Amino acid sequence: MKYLFSIFALILGLNAQVRPEHTPGQGGNHRRPPEVSKQIRQEMLKKYDLNKDGKLDREERSKISKEDRKKMHPPRKGPKDSPPTERG
Repeated sequence: MKYLFSIFALILGLNAQVRPEHTPGQGGNHRRPPEVSKQIRQEMLKKYDLNKDGKLDREERSKISKEDRKKMHPPRKGPKDSPPTERG
């Protein structure tokens, strides 16, 4: 019984050490709705899928323009008003 209690206390102690990436209320979910992602994916297939197999292979992906890459993967945003921190 003491063994189980000590393991439980250890787990609780380690769990208390974990802190969130950013404080609540900052940042947030910057993901697109799935409908928008699906629409962009379909546009890219129409434009760059040369062999019409429904997939973009390595050669087709290499021909995607920088503007279209930004549409597919917009830059990520971090929490507001906080400098970048080092993880250690």
